[in-house]
Amino acid sequence: MTELKYTWKYLISLICIIMAVVAADANIVINEMLANPASDWNRNGEVGGMDDEFVELFNAGQDPIDISGYVMKDTVFRSTPGEYTIPNGTVVKPGGFLAIFVSSSGVFQGNDGDCIKLFDPSGNLVDEKEYNSTTPDVSFARIPDGGKWGNSTTPTPGEANK
Repeated sequence: MTELKYTWKYLISLICIIMAVVAADANIVINEMLANPASDWNRNGEVGGMDDEFVELFNAGQDPIDISGYVMKDTVFRSTPGEYTIPNGTVVKPGGFLAIFVSSSGVFQGNDGDCIKLFDPSGNLVDEKEYNSTTPDVSFARIPDGGKWGNSTTPTPGEANK
């Protein structure tokens, strides 16, 4: 009887841990993407070019989330998809943003369409955004942050969407 009691406590604890991990993944979303830059969005002094492409992640939750080992991929329109593993120690604070520029990730976004996917370290799909065309300096953005997808004529890498 005592053994059964401890088994149930163990199972309930395990279920709570799994639910917390799943809930944390649900709070990290792809929040903004700029596939067709015509301005210096990474502030390196050079205008336009693929180095100004970015994907922004957003923590819609109430707790910091460690996204070390998450993988971002561009998957649809390339013969060799880009893949970027988020470095160890990367934590996104509650309501916080992480802008990842192509110059550091190698994850390119096609101007004529693509699909960007985010996976957790176990390979589970966390979020994705597919599109078929782009406009220069117009980002795909969740407005409000973490909300429904729309377009923004004022890209905001690492900041609240407008």
